[in-house]
Amino acid sequence: MPQTDLSDLLIRSVLCAAVAFVASAASAQSWPDGPSFPSYPTGPSYPYDPEYGHEDGEAPVSGLSRPVRVQVTEGGRFEWVAIGPAGQSEAVRAAIEAEGGQIIRTQTLGALGQVSQISVFPSEARRRAAEEAIARLAPDTSLSWNHLFGFAQAQNGARAPRLYAPTLIGDEAPGRCHLGRPVHIGMIDGPVNTEHPALRGVNVTFETLVSRGRVPEADHGTAVAVLMVGEDSTGALAGFARGARLHAVSVFAQGEETEEASVDRIATAIDRLVANGVQVINMSIAGPQNPALGRAVSAAAGRGVVLVGASGNDQRPVVAWPAAAPEVIAVTAVDAQRRRFRMANTGPEVEFSAPGVDIYAARARGAGYVSGTSFAAPIVTALVARRIAQGGASAATVRAALRGSVQALGEGARNTDFGYGLVRASGC
Repeated sequence: MPQTDLSDLLIRSVLCAAVAFVASAASAQSWPDGPSFPSYPTGPSYPYDPEYGHEDGEAPVSGLSRPVRVQVTEGGRFEWVAIGPAGQSEAVRAAIEAEGGQIIRTQTLGALGQVSQISVFPSEARRRAAEEAIARLAPDTSLSWNHLFGFAQAQNGARAPRLYAPTLIGDEAPGRCHLGRPVHIGMIDGPVNTEHPALRGVNVTFETLVSRGRVPEADHGTAVAVLMVGEDSTGALAGFARGARLHAVSVFAQGEETEEASVDRIATAIDRLVANGVQVINMSIAGPQNPALGRAVSAAAGRGVVLVGASGNDQRPVVAWPAAAPEVIAVTAVDAQRRRFRMANTGPEVEFSAPGVDIYAARARGAGYVSGTSFAAPIVTALVARRIAQGGASAATVRAALRGSVQALGEGARNTDFGYGLVRASGC
């Protein structure tokens, strides 16, 4: 679907003193109740991943990032997503329709006990009235923009091979850990090349929520999957939780300029994974605060699933969502010298640091070096899987175990740069 840039939208609305905006490949939308456009919801603006060289390379060029975007219909109308308990869905529908809103898609998130409803409104005033009604009639439901999320990665060039991550977290050598008992890992990301040599013979289930014509490249998703469960006799692409079962759901579609994942697809993926019995979910994705997505995350956590997220690479003092949600373990990236990745977001939600700079990882075809919190998160997810295999099943137990074995970095017991510190392996 077409997409819109909200900062550009606001500029155009001021300059033109009109009630229409221009969206990429979209027709104009009118708001009949007046010229006031909707202000952006609570939460900061997150640019997508800038180009990035190595830690000792040149700094990224400023001005290459883009602000948060929202899914729009083919007619250029903003999409809103309401997520809440199934028992409140009819009240939500009634509140939306009473204000002239139109529900264009509905998805039952059966495993979470939630319902996702996508709607459009004739004006911002009517949308706000519907939101007020939902707050009264369906207090456990949140109505939010249908934000578009991006991968939490940065781009690297080539460099001489090295494998420092296993040693940094305390493993004896790459690929030495094979889980003693099976653990079911879930992953919400982009496409995964299940025919990659490092995934042949691995128990991987892959599905996509995107139509065939909009499927993006599989580099990011394949890298994240192999970091967790890859098999490689040389150790170079051996995963940190070998022997685990992986269920990967792709939520990313190829947009006009970059890959993007909407809130409703992410929520549906969470529901699918919970329904299939995963014990931990890795989310190497990044976007703005979104209360509707928070409902799905909270529902999954309430069903005993451990969630891990990447803090994002926007060089901002605000942790990206969904990592910033209180139920999610937020992970930042460090390099071989235990220095924080200079593009990594910071904030009080950061819990742990893991290797994520110049990591040797799989691509859709072959392998190469990558940097970003996207690649630190799956290392923590793999360590969570190890803890689960050892008998620590709850999020509280896992968090306590990880805290108990960290190598402190930075000031105090916990700080906004490194969280509690660098995660360390404690057996397999």
